[in-house]
Amino acid sequence: MLAQRLQEQAAIQGDRPFLLYEDTTVSWRKMEDIVARTAVLLRAGGITRGDRVLLAAENSPTFLYLWFALRWIGATCVPMHTAATASAIARVVDDAGVSHVVGDVEALERVLKAAPQLGNESVGFENYAELERAALHSPRMDPELMGRYDECNIIYTSGTTGPPKGAVLSNEALLAGGRELVAALEITQEDRVLLALPLFHTNPQVYGIMSALDSGCSIALLKGFNPREFFAEAAKFRATGFTYVGTVLSLLIKKAVDVPSHSLRFCVGGGAQEKLWHDVEDRFGVPVYELYGMTETGGWVSATTTKNRRPGSCGLIRPDMECAILNSDDEILPTGQVGQICVRPSSPGVLFDGYHGRPDLTVARLTNAWFHTGDMGRFDGDGFLYFLGRVDDVIRRAGENISPTDIEYELGHHPDVAEVAVVGVDDEVMGQEVKVVLVPQPGFEVRTLLPFLEGRLPRYAWPRYVELRSELPKTPTHKIRVGELRGIEGDVVDLRELSKSAVPEGGVS
Repeated sequence: MLAQRLQEQAAIQGDRPFLLYEDTTVSWRKMEDIVARTAVLLRAGGITRGDRVLLAAENSPTFLYLWFALRWIGATCVPMHTAATASAIARVVDDAGVSHVVGDVEALERVLKAAPQLGNESVGFENYAELERAALHSPRMDPELMGRYDECNIIYTSGTTGPPKGAVLSNEALLAGGRELVAALEITQEDRVLLALPLFHTNPQVYGIMSALDSGCSIALLKGFNPREFFAEAAKFRATGFTYVGTVLSLLIKKAVDVPSHSLRFCVGGGAQEKLWHDVEDRFGVPVYELYGMTETGGWVSATTTKNRRPGSCGLIRPDMECAILNSDDEILPTGQVGQICVRPSSPGVLFDGYHGRPDLTVARLTNAWFHTGDMGRFDGDGFLYFLGRVDDVIRRAGENISPTDIEYELGHHPDVAEVAVVGVDDEVMGQEVKVVLVPQPGFEVRTLLPFLEGRLPRYAWPRYVELRSELPKTPTHKIRVGELRGIEGDVVDLRELSKSAVPEGGVS
C-alpha cells in the first residue's frame, strides 16, 4: 500500500522535490526509482516478504530509501532507537524476531556487537551517496502487492514496567494518520515540512513522511535539532511547517536568536502547554497546532485544526476515531469530568494491531472495546480534548517515554545502593526530568552513579536529580509513596551541576 502510494505520487509530482537534505534535492521521480532499485539490493541480501528487519540509520536519505524499500518488498520495518544500548538492541532483535538488519555501516557495527547472529544477514551503506550509486547499478523491481491491514511497522515504545513493547502498525494505520493530518492542517503539494526529530519516531514518520505521501508536499530533513540554527534552516529550505515535541518549542524559546524571515505557517506535535503555545506564536509568528496521540493510535487521536484552534487543548477527535473519558469501571464520564482517555476506531485499521508477542498486555489495554491510553484527560462542552497527565508513572523527558522501573532495575545492581525509587519531576524545558531517591550503603558516592549507568541505560534516561534518604516512605503494604518523592527542594543533588561532563544527551548546555 505505501509502495503503491509512492508510485502514484511519483507519477503525479514527477520532478517536483520530495526530499531536501543539506545541499541535496531528491525529486519524487528519483525517490521512487532509487527505492525500486534498492529493493533489489535488499532482496539480494536475503530479505523477503514477511521478514522483520531492523532499520538502524541516522537522519539522512539512507533512512528514507531503506524505509520505503522494505515496504516495496513487503517486509516489516523495525526502526532502531539510535541511542539504544547493546542490551536494548538484543532484546528488540529477539522480541521482534528480527531476521536482518539494514542501515548505516556505523550503526550496523553497534547492532552486530549486540546481535552477532545477524552478521551474515546485514546490508549496510557508508552514506546515502554510496546507496544511490549501488542502486543505480541495480535493476528495478515491481512492488509486492500488500493489503491495507498487513503488518508494516513494529515500533518499540516504553511503558510503566519491563522493557519497551513493540506496537504493531498496519499500512492503513500509517496512511490514515497522514491522510487525516493533511485534512486537519490543509496541507497541499506546495507545503514543505521540516523534520528535525529522529526518523525512528512515530512523530516524523506520520506527521511528516505520511503527510507528504498523501498530499504530495515535500520534506526538508535535518540531521538533528539545533535550536540556535533551527529558524535559519527553516528559512534556507523555505519550510512552511515543522513537527515538534514540547521540548523542541521550549528550547526554541530559550535559545533561538536572530530569527530570520521565514515561511512557516504551522508547527504540529504534542506537549505545548498553553503558555508555551502563546510564547511561540507571539515570538516567532508560527501558529501552533497541538495534537494528542501515541504510537498505538497510529500517531494521533485529536488535533487543533486550521478551522478549530483552542490554546491549551489537544483539539477535536479525528473523524475515523471515537474517544471517551472513562472512570475506573470503564463507564463514560460526563463532559468536564476527569478520567482516562480511551479510544476506539470508527474505521478499520487505524489503531495498532497489538503489542508483538504480548497478548496479555494487548488484552489488558484493549478492554470493553476501548484502547486504554493510560493518560488522564477531559472534554469541554465543545468537544475539545484536554490532556492532564499520565495515569501511571512513566516519565516523559524531551519526547522520550522513560520507564522508572528500568532505571530502578539498573541502579538496584549498584553495590552501594540499598533501595531506590525513580520519579519524574516537572521541568519547563524537558517536560520532565528524572529524579532518583535512594537509600545508600556506607561509602556511597553520588559521583559514581552516572559512570555506573554508562552502557546500562541510554543517556536520555540518565537521572538529573539525586536525593539520599535513610529510608523510603511506604504504605502499610510496603508500596513506596511515590507522591512524596517528587519535589526537588532541600537536600537534592543536581547531577548536571555536579558533573558538566556527564550531562545526559538532549540536556541543556
